[in-house]
Amino acid sequence: MLKSSNLDSVIGELDGDRTGTGAVAAPEKSVKNNKNNNNTSLSQGKVDEIDCSMSALQLSFGVLEIAESPLVRVRNQLKELIGKQNKFYIDVSKEKYKLDCSEVSKLYDMMSNVKLYKDKLIKIKKDMQSIYQRSKVIKKRAAHIAACKQREHQRKVEKQQHEESLIGNPLP
Repeated sequence: MLKSSNLDSVIGELDGDRTGTGAVAAPEKSVKNNKNNNNTSLSQGKVDEIDCSMSALQLSFGVLEIAESPLVRVRNQLKELIGKQNKFYIDVSKEKYKLDCSEVSKLYDMMSNVKLYKDKLIKIKKDMQSIYQRSKVIKKRAAHIAACKQREHQRKVEKQQHEESLIGNPLP
């Protein structure tokens, strides 16, 4: 993206070229004055050199006159494009910020859900351990009760056998 400082430097260069065209026109006049004043003292080689440089200056001035109006138009279009580009950049930045904010909001929601599910998981784990401990105690009690019933049953059987043996054997 072109920043406004870049635009200012481009415009500054174009303005420099514009003042340069004025500077080109001024040396052209001074060269003509110097030619008239020093014509007799200059040699033919110097005159050719001055004519060449004057021709180059006139050519440069003509090219600048031709190119100046398109350059002004291009500069205005460039300003307009840079303005639109900056507006577009600002709009895109705002949208990116909105998306970033919504992503952060979603992240906070996810984190709160994770915390909620973690708490539920911890509660379920505690409940499972409690159930395991209770079932362990109940199994132990059931085994103890089964052992007691078996001993009681064994005593009954022994008592019954003892009674049968007493009944079956008359006293002498």
